[in-house]
Amino acid sequence: MGAAPPAELRAVTFDFWNTLIRADDAGIRDRRLAAWLGLLAGEGIDLEGDVVRAAQRHASVRFEDHWRVNRFYGAQQAVHDMLEHLGVTVSPSIEASLLATITDPDPAHDPQPTPHVREAIEALRSRGVKVGIICDVGLSPSITLRRFLRGHDMLDLFDHWSFSDEVGTFKPDPAIFAHARDGLVVPDPATVAHVGDLRRTDIAGAQGVGSFAVRYAGIFDDPGTPDEGTHQVDGDAVITDHADLLSVLGLT
Repeated sequence: MGAAPPAELRAVTFDFWNTLIRADDAGIRDRRLAAWLGLLAGEGIDLEGDVVRAAQRHASVRFEDHWRVNRFYGAQQAVHDMLEHLGVTVSPSIEASLLATITDPDPAHDPQPTPHVREAIEALRSRGVKVGIICDVGLSPSITLRRFLRGHDMLDLFDHWSFSDEVGTFKPDPAIFAHARDGLVVPDPATVAHVGDLRRTDIAGAQGVGSFAVRYAGIFDDPGTPDEGTHQVDGDAVITDHADLLSVLGLT
């Protein structure tokens, strides 16, 4: 464990994926694959599933490369790269439908909140603590992530949202943490705690600006990597259940 929790806690910010909302990566990939195969077949383009899956992996690697050097890579670029990787050309309407598989997926499969996170947020709010989101957006844009929250009646639980595609930068850049503090009207980072699952972005980013960092390992227990030295970065507190959040923040 690291520093003590803030003596005066005014705000708590949350990461999105695998902190607020459970990432169903395998399910999303499978449903997107099925949709792509159907749309392409409708254009007379019959491809093997493994071929399209390889194009998906290609776009995922492209996103990862951009994310690590703090460069935007969105759904539109991913669709273009996948089609180029497949060596196919489609009509604008089909390209729009392929894009929609990323930006407007079937609400029947919207991902679920992590256990006890709603209760933790409501308990923070009941104590007068402001609550925000600091999210590194993947291929699904912030408008989609807001839809996920709205579908669980969670969007209005937050006082402010800092999504990377709206702010223009990823964690651990101090600018996205500053954007959150500005939106929450809490200028002193020492009065803020950030909760997230990733050592490189959430933990190092929060600690780098002087905030208390809570690593949530309930869904993904990030081991870090020796290459980046992130295996030696850890939260000031580590929890596996959001039911323990208020305790590690000194609010019980």
